[in-house]
Amino acid sequence: MYQFDESFLDSVGLSGMPEEQKASFLQYAQDQLEVRIGEKMSEGLSDDQLDEFERIIDNDEATVQKWLDDLGDYKNDETYKKLLEGSEDEEDSPQFLADFVTAKWLDQNCPQYQDIIKESIEGLQAEISSQKEEILANA
Repeated sequence: MYQFDESFLDSVGLSGMPEEQKASFLQYAQDQLEVRIGEKMSEGLSDDQLDEFERIIDNDEATVQKWLDDLGDYKNDETYKKLLEGSEDEEDSPQFLADFVTAKWLDQNCPQYQDIIKESIEGLQAEISSQKEEILANA
């Protein structure tokens, strides 16, 4: 996921924000991004799809296992291999498997999710940048 850190504050013109307010502002920005992405991704999905996705991200073992069973030889899947390269979780840990199934679910049910993420990040950055003077004045 996108990194909300000092470089994010620089990119939106808020590097001059008081240190004691940076952490809470970064958390706020991250929360806003997650809400925007979630709202945009849920457009056009059925209640059943949304319920299934929620169970996957909540690491529901039965739902994750059903997906793994349906995928078959998932350990040879390119997505699996890419996630494994960048993961700190063990290969067969519940968290890693849920992350893998999440990626596969998104590919199948919301193939435009990468564009949604990019557009949401850019939109949030533009919005914050346009309000930076007001944000700094109220900091």
